[in-house]
Amino acid sequence: MNNRIKTINSELQKAITNIILRDIRNPKITGIISVTNVVTTSDLDVAKVYVSIFTKDNKNDVFNEIKHSAGYIRRELTNNIDLRKIPYLEFFLDESAEYGARIDEKIEEIRKGRK
Repeated sequence: MNNRIKTINSELQKAITNIILRDIRNPKITGIISVTNVVTTSDLDVAKVYVSIFTKDNKNDVFNEIKHSAGYIRRELTNNIDLRKIPYLEFFLDESAEYGARIDEKIEEIRKGRK
């Protein structure tokens, strides 16, 4: 991946995070939401957006609301990012933080069991 694409990915990540947190006025999008990564194809046709969600509500419902807002987010990116072509956004749920937390819990259980 070249430096131009890395820069674009970083800028898209920041802009999408700001749009989700500040601009979307959907009461169903709740909790702590962060865009953990953006991976754009070299031709800027598609950007895979990885989102981490921590919420008391059903995280899949929140994620589906974010996916449903993809068109709005893409339109807002035209105002926030100086690119000739704004990529089509594909959203993916990033559960790596929760997976890591579960592993930490298991390790702690094993440690307590050995004492």
